[in-house]
Amino acid sequence: MYAVWAQIRYSISEEQREGASVGNIAKDLGIDQKSLKERGFRIVSTSGESLFSLNQNDGMLSVNGKIDREEVCERSSPCLINLKIALENPLEIHYVTVEVLDVNDHAPSFPEREKHLEIWESALPGARFQLQAARDPDAGSNSVQTYKLSHTDYFRLEVKDRDEDAVWGQIRYSISEEQREGASVGNIAKDLGIDQKSLKERGFRIVSTSGESLFSVNQNDGMLSVNGKIDREEVCERSSPCLINLKIALENPLEIHYVTVEVLDVNDHAPRFPEREKHFEIGESVLSGARFQLQAASDPDAGSNSVQTYKLSHTDYFRLEIIDREEEGKAPTLVLQKPLDREVTKTMRLQLTALDGGKPPKSGAMEITIKVLDINDNAPVFIKEYYSVTLNENAPLGTTVLRVNASDPDEGQNGEVIYSLGHNTNYKVRQLFEVNPTTGDIIVIGILDFETKDKYQLDIQASDKGSVPLTTDKIVTIKIADVNDNAPKIEVTSFSNAIPEDSKPGTTVALISVTDLDSGINGRVFCSLSEDLPFKLLPSSQENIFSLVTTSSLDREQLSQYDISIEAKDGGQPPLSSVKSITVMISDVNDNSPEFSSSPYEFYLMENNVPGASLFSVSASDKDTGENSVVSYQICRENSEDNKVTSFININSENGEVYALKSFDFETLKTFQFHILATDSGSPSLSSNVTVKVFILDQNDNAPVISYPLSTNGSSEGVEEIPRNVNAGHLVTKVRAYDADVGYNGWLLFSLQEVSDHSLFALDRYTGQIRSLRSLTETDEAQHKLLILVKDNGNVSLSATATVIIKVVEPKEAFSASDAPNSVRDEEENHVSFYLILTLGSVSVLFVISIIVLIVMQCSRSPDYSSKYLQDTNYDGTLCHSIQYRSGDKRYMLVSPRMSIGSTLAAGSTRNTLLIPERGSRRDQGEKSLDRETTRKHRLVLTALDGGRPPKSGTMEITVDVLDVNDNMPVFTRDVYSVALKENVPHGTTVIQVNATDMDDGPNGEVFYSFGKDIDGRLFKLFNLNPITGEIAVIGQIDFEEMSSFEIDIQASDKGHAPLTSDKSISIQVIDENDNVPEIEVTSFSSSVPEDAKIGTTVALISVSDLDSGTNGKVMCFITEEVPFRLIPSTQNNIYALVTASTLDREDIPRYDITLQAKDGGQPSLSSIKTVTVQISDENDNSPEFALSPYEFYVFENNAPGNPLFSVSASDRDLHENAAVKYHMCRDSGDESKFSSFININSENGEVYALKSFDFETLKTFQFHILATDSGSPPLSSNVTVKVFILDQNDNAPVILYPLSTNGSSEGVEEIPRNVNAGHLVTKVRAYDADVGYNGWLLFSLQEVSDHSLFALDRYTGQIRSLRSLTETDEAQHKLLILVKDNGNVSLSATATVIVKVVEPKEAFSASDAPNADRDEEENHVSFYLILTLGSVSVLFVISIIVLIHFLMSPDVRYFVNVVTIESGCENMEEEEEEKKE
Repeated sequence: MYAVWAQIRYSISEEQREGASVGNIAKDLGIDQKSLKERGFRIVSTSGESLFSLNQNDGMLSVNGKIDREEVCERSSPCLINLKIALENPLEIHYVTVEVLDVNDHAPSFPEREKHLEIWESALPGARFQLQAARDPDAGSNSVQTYKLSHTDYFRLEVKDRDEDAVWGQIRYSISEEQREGASVGNIAKDLGIDQKSLKERGFRIVSTSGESLFSVNQNDGMLSVNGKIDREEVCERSSPCLINLKIALENPLEIHYVTVEVLDVNDHAPRFPEREKHFEIGESVLSGARFQLQAASDPDAGSNSVQTYKLSHTDYFRLEIIDREEEGKAPTLVLQKPLDREVTKTMRLQLTALDGGKPPKSGAMEITIKVLDINDNAPVFIKEYYSVTLNENAPLGTTVLRVNASDPDEGQNGEVIYSLGHNTNYKVRQLFEVNPTTGDIIVIGILDFETKDKYQLDIQASDKGSVPLTTDKIVTIKIADVNDNAPKIEVTSFSNAIPEDSKPGTTVALISVTDLDSGINGRVFCSLSEDLPFKLLPSSQENIFSLVTTSSLDREQLSQYDISIEAKDGGQPPLSSVKSITVMISDVNDNSPEFSSSPYEFYLMENNVPGASLFSVSASDKDTGENSVVSYQICRENSEDNKVTSFININSENGEVYALKSFDFETLKTFQFHILATDSGSPSLSSNVTVKVFILDQNDNAPVISYPLSTNGSSEGVEEIPRNVNAGHLVTKVRAYDADVGYNGWLLFSLQEVSDHSLFALDRYTGQIRSLRSLTETDEAQHKLLILVKDNGNVSLSATATVIIKVVEPKEAFSASDAPNSVRDEEENHVSFYLILTLGSVSVLFVISIIVLIVMQCSRSPDYSSKYLQDTNYDGTLCHSIQYRSGDKRYMLVSPRMSIGSTLAAGSTRNTLLIPERGSRRDQGEKSLDRETTRKHRLVLTALDGGRPPKSGTMEITVDVLDVNDNMPVFTRDVYSVALKENVPHGTTVIQVNATDMDDGPNGEVFYSFGKDIDGRLFKLFNLNPITGEIAVIGQIDFEEMSSFEIDIQASDKGHAPLTSDKSISIQVIDENDNVPEIEVTSFSSSVPEDAKIGTTVALISVSDLDSGTNGKVMCFITEEVPFRLIPSTQNNIYALVTASTLDREDIPRYDITLQAKDGGQPSLSSIKTVTVQISDENDNSPEFALSPYEFYVFENNAPGNPLFSVSASDRDLHENAAVKYHMCRDSGDESKFSSFININSENGEVYALKSFDFETLKTFQFHILATDSGSPPLSSNVTVKVFILDQNDNAPVILYPLSTNGSSEGVEEIPRNVNAGHLVTKVRAYDADVGYNGWLLFSLQEVSDHSLFALDRYTGQIRSLRSLTETDEAQHKLLILVKDNGNVSLSATATVIVKVVEPKEAFSASDAPNADRDEEENHVSFYLILTLGSVSVLFVISIIVLIHFLMSPDVRYFVNVVTIESGCENMEEEEEEKKE
């Protein structure tokens, strides 16, 4: 025997993981867990023993493996598993029931995946077609609950429930608010007497509720619990009681139960007043019993927890009266029970406390402040009934808008008025305006923007200062006037930033949209391109939308990138504009052949080059890019004489480097030329050639060759004979040699290597002349050998030698030949100096010419420009729409494969039927009979859904084929045919093509077109209709200005026996083309304006008009040039006032030819021009201006007193009397007064006179001031400084300084020895002249001389030298009369006498050679410096040539020179051009 001790029950959801805990049996039964193993705690009998296991350590019952409710219990509900638990010592038997709750783990499924039905379109509405039900192994709400049919206008779904009878019950629970989540409300199953084991099988659930989300039911035990914290005040607001209705459903059989949950209030809120403080101002004249309403406190709690009573702090003057307003609660009122006395109590503070009925009660307090006021019975009164003002937007902060004024007849404080913005004034308005409380001035304190708001109404409140202020309100209307303060905005909506250079004109590059926030004329926007570019803007049919298109062919090589500036300008005055730049890249097409950097090339090469080494390189560039710009080089080998040279020339095809296969020799080949061909890598390739000129430069590779002396056997040796009596300087012979090299390499120098007597002969270094150094004596040898070295001037000089043997012979005749050689030598040396000077001059001229050529070539070049490019980007996008539907109480969902609308069916439905709706029923849902022409085949999707969360579904596809009946007329494919047509389109242009279809088959479905019967006859002259295709074409002239739109009735008919016809109206809107130019009319004009006219003076009224419409008819008028006038638009459209914009100056510009241009908004825009001439009248506002400042005059000395010296001139830019100028001298008390005292001026013409003559030798310069005054009243004047420079005249004769005797006469005595040689300096006559310049330049000449062959006088220096040696027969004394004269036009002169006495030498010596040696040395020095100068200039010339070649060959250097030259040399020209333009 054993006894049943206890029975317990657990519930778990199916599909639990292995080892999941069910419950602790030992703990729930109160069994000691430590004795479980000892007492054999185990399962002894079970209907699902293998599904569970017991833990003998802690008594926990857990799941052995995954439990499938559908497998264990099939369709039983609830699914209960009974376990029998045993313990021993003592024996205990316990029964445990585990309910397995259903999980929505199966989706509904139909017996067939597809169902095919064939229905005639003549089937009557209401026909039914039975469908099989879907099945779901799950139970309760997780089983099939509803069906949905994909949207169709032809069928509806009818669902029948298998269970016709349903059981229902109603219970009610109550819980307190603020319960924790999971708190139990009640056990519905237990209270309704439902077997808890069948809850899950029968789908125990909440199916309809007013608070479904607040509660949940447990299908294991039927417990209703709270889902989350419930706030009664939030759920039911002020409803009482707070009831939440739930609808509970079970299946098999169907049961519906209604559960009402009442949420009980908890005192969780304290009373609260709307205001923390309440202020009352009560006049002392208020009578007792007066009531002052107070706002009631609010408490969200209900019932006794709401506000129950009020308490007022103690006071003798007031009492509290509480009024019960039932639903609104209790409201307190303050009642005056004792008259107020302001002199006793000015202010009273009371505290009102509200208490609720909770336990303990909660409270809230409000402080009441009562201020007792004096009597005040007059309110302020505004002096105007209506205040209105217009104010420009963007008015400066601090601007006074207007002043309001109100008066109060009360006295004292009660009569003083203060102003403020009313309480109803928006806070945004308060940020824009303020009112001066004292003056009533309304002042701007914020930024006013017309675009934000164009009108403000301010509530201005005027209050007095009485103890109880009385207030009057007045509305002030402020209208904001639009100012052109918003620049247009440009937006590029679509853009292709790269186009090929071979794009056709008209290719669209970008779409541009412009907007302007301003209104009226300020908001009219005109869009244009600011530069002259191969692009233009075309307006679209939509306003302010433009297309940027190409207007001409493009060339990437000329310009590979266009930075297009799009300017949008509005119609305001002054207009505002904005600029947006877009960069358009031009992609390359192979259309350019290579170009060489120079043509022809000129290269200078040194001879003896290394064979195979690089000589130079050429470079060609191709303006194309990529493969088309890759250049290869080759030499053109022609069958000509040049081919001999090109045969040993080669070129690197990659880099253009040129090589020579042999060395060049300057002496055999000085220059040659050949051609190089450059080919690009295009297909077909393009090529160009260039001529290359090569100049061979000399190297020192040839030694000098002796041409004289040359003996018969070819050796450089010669014999010369000279007489023994030759003097020093005698030319013995000249060594001649030549060098095949040129320049310095061919410049030869001679030197003595060996000589028998160094004192006897000398060799000229440059000419090779051998001369005697002294006279030969009897002791000198008869033969002398000279070894002469001849070498060139190369870096490594080469040389040759010659031998000259000089034999001394006795003279055959006794004569003195000492002068002959000297004469020959002088002549030869003069020739050498002459040729050296000539050569030096020639080289210098060539050097200067080369420098000029270099500068000219660099100035004539222009720099290259390059750009970087952007890559092309494209944009594409699709606009998608989505639509959701809801109809009545039915909810629709989207079902694949196409989105459609279905029906939601009642819970518990398990059968369904497909119906054709009856005619006339459910018209609101659009149901209709079958129509084959509309739908030949219907594909429907039937969806079964269970009640799981989330729900699962199964589908079946239903296909319905509909058979045909002929019953359709033609139907146009479009509901509305509307097209835009440009005016002036060519004849034959297709306007639109209409299309109608007939859903019938055969002839009944063939459609033809015609014009309607009621069409206007004029349309037949303008349009033609093709009856087959439905195309409407233009056959007449379309003019927008004549007719802007057409309505054409088109008829489509089928070819049935009784044709069915449809009509359609075609709307053609004519788009205006910009084919009318604007017209300008000057309606009022003042042709003359004074130059002191104020800014804003109106000159003329201009009206503009354009017959076009829209953008094409929008006209903007402006002044084309920069003039001190501007156009101001008037309030009337297209009327402008021409007014002055700045001060005028007649002296600068006396007349303005103002060009007015009216331009419409078309693309391309049309414009017209009208010129208005405005004359500027004169005002006296300019002082005289002198032609120069300062003046500088040059006056000859010895002028005639009283004659005019010079004249000054001043001009006045004014006219008439204001321009008449008079002159007078400014006689200061300073140093200038000494000079101005003898100067006078003609006041009429400005001629200046001198009252005395000037003397250059005593006064060389002076200055004074002249004042010029006009004839205005008061007169204006200016002065100028006059600087006078005295010029010298030849009025002084020369004065002899030497010789000068003791008595003052110009006479002197000189002694010379008789043995002096020719050229001996006897003396030097010295003189000076007080004059300057040519007048002081003295020349000397011999007037008288006793022997003309003996003495000579130097013309310029006055030196007297002997012409020859004195002989015994010459007289001992010679008189020379010397004339010294200046170079004046009328020369003046003086004379001097020199007496030359010849005396015998005291010692016997020969001094005849010394002067000759001195002269030779001087002449040698002259030749040396001439040669040195010639060499220096030659070197500079060669360097300049090399620099020129280097600049021409080097691109980098050439560009640098270009930049320097252009920036430094041409900058002034650009500045001058800009000044001219301005």
